[in-house]
Amino acid sequence: MKLNLDTLAFGRSVLDVDETYRLELDEGDAGEVHLQGELAVNNTDSRILVGGQLTAVGATDCDRCLESFELNYTAIVDVVIVRDNYEGRDARSEGSTWTEHQARGVIDLEPALREAALLTVPQKMVCRDDCLGICVHCGANRNEADCDCDQEIVDPRWDGLPS
Repeated sequence: MKLNLDTLAFGRSVLDVDETYRLELDEGDAGEVHLQGELAVNNTDSRILVGGQLTAVGATDCDRCLESFELNYTAIVDVVIVRDNYEGRDARSEGSTWTEHQARGVIDLEPALREAALLTVPQKMVCRDDCLGICVHCGANRNEADCDCDQEIVDPRWDGLPS
């Protein structure tokens, strides 16, 4: 997603986002996420502020039952473009704010949008709140069928303690 600083209107405007990016979530795992929504753009003399919330949608596997499902979450975007002549500086992220230095020309927002999507990915991927997961004994998906396994897990290290 490109933003042309030379043709950007002064004041407030809206930037429509409808992009798909590949995220490196784990080693060897390159999942795709689709970002959609509107970002507010505030163009002033010295800087441009781009921010808002985007809807992120991607396919993943549930950490409890191992079934594939569509993950929906909110990606928070906060970008500051400082209009100065230090265009050789690398973009950097300070907390959740992505900062670029560029006075003129076209700026690529893809790294900032990709990082916003990556930083807000839920740490625990669960298909639904009441997911029962898989049986630790037989491996059956407990959301689809009950198994006859004994669900009480007894740790033999506790046997020597008085009751």
